[in-house]
Amino acid sequence: MLPRMIRLAALTSPEARQVARDRRSLVLLPLGAVEQHGPHLPLAVDWLGAEELARRIAPHLRRAGWRPLLAPSLPYGASTLAARWSGTVSLSVATTARLIVEVVRALGAHGFRRVVLTNYQADPDHLRAIAAARRSLARGGNVQVLVAGFAPGGRPGAMTDPRVRALMRSPRPDREWHAGELETALMLAIAPRLVRRAVARRLPPAWVDWAAALAGGARRFEQMQGGGRGYFGWPAVARAETGRRVMALRGKLLGAALLAELGSPALRPRRRRVAAGTDPPDGRPGDAGNIPRRGRSRGPRPA
Repeated sequence: MLPRMIRLAALTSPEARQVARDRRSLVLLPLGAVEQHGPHLPLAVDWLGAEELARRIAPHLRRAGWRPLLAPSLPYGASTLAARWSGTVSLSVATTARLIVEVVRALGAHGFRRVVLTNYQADPDHLRAIAAARRSLARGGNVQVLVAGFAPGGRPGAMTDPRVRALMRSPRPDREWHAGELETALMLAIAPRLVRRAVARRLPPAWVDWAAALAGGARRFEQMQGGGRGYFGWPAVARAETGRRVMALRGKLLGAALLAELGSPALRPRRRRVAAGTDPPDGRPGDAGNIPRRGRSRGPRPA
């Protein structure tokens, strides 16, 4: 079982002020989406996946001396590819970017100096919004902003690392993508009651060269898979154990990439202005936070 995390929203205002003053504090801000994921998965896959990424990354940061806090997720994002499918709530690139900027700036105004965006939404417009937000935050900012998960730039990373693909059961891991084996396995691992298992078991493989379609300018799932049902890959082969192993590996790889940027809090100067704008090399709600006992408060204990 993963260790419990301090949840920012569970703190009182004085507790939040005290935690923000701790130079070891680091806010994990999950970025997700509310969008269709085939006939077998809920709309909340990317939202829950972003929180699971944060939970998997946190232990690696904690062991290096950091004090990670889980902020409430931003469940809505830019979902242009799925915008025409029922249930999808897609924001514009500008609105998504502005939302990220204002949340990070509000955290910075109260003393938090490091924010990691744990992102599980890979829609190209969502990634453009993250890139735009980071550029805005870099201008005169005093908050270091990093991205863990699907990140702007088009570089392969921990989410699609060959070691991740090696854990898959699918015979065509290069064709696995949205609502396919991995996302179905993720949901079987973290929220099995939300998976329509009988439906998933009957779904045939949907082998689409989604990467080539995106490179060719596709802007809608319908352009990539005419007559498709909104999934890419083979959900029927998904297993919960695959989901657990994949997320553990992603957490390890992303944690290492973040620590390469962050270093150790013990080695950092106490007062330092760091411009936002660092990426790693290159998708369930967390437990309740630790609230101090009555009496003289020393702030929440590290989870």
